[in-house]
Amino acid sequence: MKDKPIHKAVLDDLGPGQLHQVADELGTGSRGAKRVVGETVAALTGSLAEEAATPHGAHEVEQALDEAQGAAPAGAGVAARPAKGSALVGAVPFAGSALGGGMLATIVGRTSMPVARAVSQRTGIPMAQVSRALKILTPVAMHAVSRAAQNREIRADGLSEMLTEEQRATRKPGGALGALARLFGGGQSYGGGRHRA
Repeated sequence: MKDKPIHKAVLDDLGPGQLHQVADELGTGSRGAKRVVGETVAALTGSLAEEAATPHGAHEVEQALDEAQGAAPAGAGVAARPAKGSALVGAVPFAGSALGGGMLATIVGRTSMPVARAVSQRTGIPMAQVSRALKILTPVAMHAVSRAAQNREIRADGLSEMLTEEQRATRKPGGALGALARLFGGGQSYGGGRHRA
């Protein structure tokens, strides 16, 4: 790969300000927030890879990523902070617009609950807090996935493989999650005891 891994691109796109917002939504520190970014990218790329496993699904994911590329993500300090207590739903806001009824909204709607569940299970952070953080993370992550596919000139027939490779790269022992797991001691919860319902 000539471009950076997707989880690193998401961290760069978020910047310190939005990473702090993610940490606040999760009730954790910046290390815990970075861990959740990695878990989100791993879960999202895994879910998208499953969606893209059939020709029809691959074309839907390709269309969603094309839409994500055309929309500015709610990153780089332009996102409004999601309301406390709001549930993650299919329409995740992008800067200046909503996902509306396009394929991007459809794909995000189908993958949002599995991603939130997986991140919650792997981190021990309650799903309500993960869902709030995903309101910030999902648009940025979808844009980063879209950009990676475009940079690598991946079209529908190669998406499932690319996404599966990204998931493996994020979770491998030398990858982002492996390093953070060593810091935090394996499967330990990452909220530092400050979870809020």
